[in-house]
Amino acid sequence: VEEGKFNLPGQVRVEFYDSEEELLLAVFRALIDYPVVVTFNGDEFDLRYLFHRAERLGFRRQEIPIEPGRDKYSLRYGIHIDLYKLFKITALQVYAFGKKYESANLDEVGEALLGMRKVELTKPLSELTYAELAEYCYRDALITLRLTQFDNDLVMKLAVLLSRISKMPLEDATRLSVSRWIRSFMQYELRRMGALIPNPEDILAEKGQTATKAIVKGRYMGAIVVKPKPGIHMDVIVLDFASLYPSAIKVWNLSFETVRCPHEECRDNLVPGLPHWVCRKRRGISSLLIGSLRDLRVYWYKPRSKDKSLPEELRHWYKVVQLTLKVILNASYGVFGADIFEFYCPPVAESTAAIGRHAITSVIKKCQELGMEVLYGDTDSVFLKRPSDEQIETLIDWADRELKLDLDIDKVYRYVVFSERKKNYLGVLVDGTVDVKGLLGKKKHVPAFIKEAFMRVVEELAQIRSPEDLELAKERIKAILREYYQRLKSGQFEIEDLAFHVTLGKEPDKYTKTTPQ
Repeated sequence: VEEGKFNLPGQVRVEFYDSEEELLLAVFRALIDYPVVVTFNGDEFDLRYLFHRAERLGFRRQEIPIEPGRDKYSLRYGIHIDLYKLFKITALQVYAFGKKYESANLDEVGEALLGMRKVELTKPLSELTYAELAEYCYRDALITLRLTQFDNDLVMKLAVLLSRISKMPLEDATRLSVSRWIRSFMQYELRRMGALIPNPEDILAEKGQTATKAIVKGRYMGAIVVKPKPGIHMDVIVLDFASLYPSAIKVWNLSFETVRCPHEECRDNLVPGLPHWVCRKRRGISSLLIGSLRDLRVYWYKPRSKDKSLPEELRHWYKVVQLTLKVILNASYGVFGADIFEFYCPPVAESTAAIGRHAITSVIKKCQELGMEVLYGDTDSVFLKRPSDEQIETLIDWADRELKLDLDIDKVYRYVVFSERKKNYLGVLVDGTVDVKGLLGKKKHVPAFIKEAFMRVVEELAQIRSPEDLELAKERIKAILREYYQRLKSGQFEIEDLAFHVTLGKEPDKYTKTTPQ
């Protein structure tokens, strides 16, 4: 192998060894020196390869500081955090990192969160010079390190907090799904209380199945989405419930032991629209735990994360805590409807969704009574056209008094554009930020040619401040679309700019369904 010309930063030292055994010993010494080792896909590649290669070369087990497990590789003298497993957790991907990446590979995550990409190879790894290989490996290691450091060590703080809240070891909390976090902290509290932990089959036998039907076969009815009023609407205010589902669990005392309790005197405490009733005699463990986390986030950590009078470092800490709580809370209701969850109880999940539907329909009805124009309603929020301050205040007070839920202003738009489709709209906030929901032009798999045209249209829309501006913008947008149409027609594009980028979740021959949805 050629040595090549090294082009690495000054602080990076390249070491050569006479044998592979010596190289492995040096790597093992480094692993022992650090209390925490961070990898990206180390369970499936780095540590797995090092362990088996050492065995193949005749190392004894006690000489290898790596412990193989069923689905992870641990360190004998430290903690191994595999960032690939952490970034792959859907709840973190959505709520902590705002869906900035779709596939949890190092290249995409690095570009989305850091603006850094892997070294692009133009030939196979086996044909690289030592210098090229060193540069390739160094960039991978640097991206992995930076992922733990960006935004004031956000990822590491998030991992430690998840471990503390879930009552799980750091290695497990960063690898397992949100349902396992919730199971762990519920079991911890039940043991602390000296309570008997029921078997999943006992909960199901005692509580029964769901009472509503859903669009998706075998599930219960979910959230309600009110059909939008198509068109362009100026001066729109969005009100939403603070943590609607966790709030419903707290206020209605929903838990696997309180829904459909054995007390005759509780049977008239019915969930709106369902035959399920809720216990009045005792507080449920889910209601207690999820309600407590919800209150901590809404009343303490979230407000302080935005409090400009606090030092920036302290504000950032509050931000990390409220973000961690948000991740757990947003998944806390769905797990009760997932049959892999140890406290699986369909009536709890169904009751939570029903209370959410009741809350949003009640708010819409109250808005109409107050003379407010409702443009759209989705799950936990309502879009109102030009409501007065007095109307908003009356509505918020009513929700607190009658529903026992916190309703607050979430967004203020200069204008919003709705089509007839639900969960598809575009709005411009008062600060000029364009808020796009559900539109195809925004999605990552869309061809670069289309995305470029879409973003130019979005830039024009951001300039609109009045109905008069809108008419002028329409003409500019028509010109943009005409330009891209002509470019497409005359072949003025690179073929890769028309490609759809789709990640396959399995081998192509494993896909059996070939007809479109």
